[in-house]
Amino acid sequence: MPELVKQIWSLTISAIAVWGVGVFLLMFNYQRLSIEPHSLPGIVFGSALAVIIAAVAWTLGRRFLAR
Repeated sequence: MPELVKQIWSLTISAIAVWGVGVFLLMFNYQRLSIEPHSLPGIVFGSALAVIIAAVAWTLGRRFLAR
């Protein structure tokens, strides 16, 4: 089980790093994308939750299919 936790942690950290770059770019380009400023917190925090769930699901799916 500790190996699974390490894999989940590693993939989650990598996914959040990529997500952070996307958020950084969004902060500077939201007007060009026609996104209202009051919508940004929902987009940022909602996508963060989605990234974390996807990282866990990806790791568990790969582990399940490898068996």
